[in-house]
Amino acid sequence: MLALLALAVGACASAKVKPGSRVDLGAAQQAVEAARKAGAPAKAPDMFKQAERHLREAESVAGAKDLTPEKSARAQGLGELAVAEAHCAVMLTRLATPAPDRTAKAPPAEVERANTRVRKLEEDNKRLEERIALLLHDLDVTETEIIRTKARLKGIETKAEASSAIAEARILMGRLDAKANAATLSMCEDSLAKAEKQLQQENYGAALFFAMKAQDAATKAQESPDSRRPSPTPPN
Repeated sequence: MLALLALAVGACASAKVKPGSRVDLGAAQQAVEAARKAGAPAKAPDMFKQAERHLREAESVAGAKDLTPEKSARAQGLGELAVAEAHCAVMLTRLATPAPDRTAKAPPAEVERANTRVRKLEEDNKRLEERIALLLHDLDVTETEIIRTKARLKGIETKAEASSAIAEARILMGRLDAKANAATLSMCEDSLAKAEKQLQQENYGAALFFAMKAQDAATKAQESPDSRRPSPTPPN
């Protein structure tokens, strides 16, 4: 079973996605759910939380209406990272809960092989994190080019339109549950920070671009029935 897990991680790491295509996160969702059922939230909480967080980020990016090739690649990388972390969480869970009737019979060589596989999974995670960092850099470069283009064009967008779009994004974000949409809210905050910076620099086209980006993410997250804030309990 441990060998199969290691092979699964290798398969995920080698998978490729056609640029701009919809990303299939089924494998990542199944891996995280399998880790949950295996008891990882209690026995390997840190690794399991990382897997959950990266899966939520992948779902948020993949669910964007304007799915660019850069976003597709980023979502795929986050999904692969979630798979590797979920498998690692399962491995750590099993090592933390040895069967009582087999502990004395487990040879040191078998334990060492298991530890080696865990180290390999951790190395795979590191490589995937480095890939995510490169993809994020590419995304930053793309956004920088958009800002420069908007600044050169000086389109018909006005300060009022950009300010209104930022305010609307804030309203949409306020309707989301903070716990269920932590990754989405973080992305929205980042986009709005960029929007407000461009607003101050009087680049209203770029400010509107980032505000609409935040609106799209918040709207997509709001489509989930679990994303809205719970209604307050009426007083007795």
